[in-house]
Amino acid sequence: MHNILCALGDTFTDEGKTILEELGEVTYVEPTQEELLTLMSDVTILICQLNVLIDKSVLDVAPNLQAIASPVTGPDNIDIAYAESKGITVLSLKGEVDFLNSVTATAEHACGLMLSLIRNIPAAHRSVLSGSWNRNAFKGHSVHGKTLGIIGYGRLGKMMARYGEGLGMNVIYADPHVDGGLTQEELLQQSDVISLHIHLEKETEGWFGKEMIDKMKPHAYLINTARGQIVDESAIIDALESDHLAGYAADVLADEHAFIDGEVQSALINYAQKHDNVIITPHTGGLTYEARSATDVFIANKLKTHLQ
Repeated sequence: MHNILCALGDTFTDEGKTILEELGEVTYVEPTQEELLTLMSDVTILICQLNVLIDKSVLDVAPNLQAIASPVTGPDNIDIAYAESKGITVLSLKGEVDFLNSVTATAEHACGLMLSLIRNIPAAHRSVLSGSWNRNAFKGHSVHGKTLGIIGYGRLGKMMARYGEGLGMNVIYADPHVDGGLTQEELLQQSDVISLHIHLEKETEGWFGKEMIDKMKPHAYLINTARGQIVDESAIIDALESDHLAGYAADVLADEHAFIDGEVQSALINYAQKHDNVIITPHTGGLTYEARSATDVFIANKLKTHLQ
């Protein structure tokens, strides 16, 4: 029987817990990064999401670890190469196309961020809570008839396209792996709203920076539910301050783990505290009850199959 650490704590869905508990003794905890280091010595199976960083320091204090299972599509919080060099299998949702086509939460969140940003919804809500009822202060824009540009026309990009079309938007896309799209430069020049749906890789780290922003249509909006490291956040702030970029809404930060642990201050969050044209949510795009239940059960079953 395995010694399983579920670093998602009691939030792991009950049906998923039942599957895990068939495989061994399970400890449910939501550790900090420091606490995780003290828990790994006897662990043979680790279940984690993006809440902890599984780097060399963690893997080196886990001599019995055989597998890591993470219910995410992009397990970039895990040093996969180092784990595999130590004989540790890393399981995730990446490549599970048939299953993932039924999980719509992140695309829904991207659409919600777009509408919230363009219609000034969070700022208007805060104003009402402060005792004000000033309609004219929060005049937004209609999305009907606007052009939505999608960079990365995979599963989530296509879902976002359908939502945009449902709102009466003109949808265009750029993706070198999908026929029929525009060039990247054409999309930047034509889009009133750009939504990012690409993977974080070495080639895309810091990729959406000043050069890309300068090519955008003036006063356009940018939505990022992909990864914070894909954009240059300092370039985003510069473009917002110069009014070239009308607004930025993100579900991700460039250095989420350091921010969570209080090691660094986020310049983007500091900007958002003083300006209404930035919305940031704490990586909750895929975190609906339905999506979380489905992904927890799927990864538990994938782990069970792997061990068998």
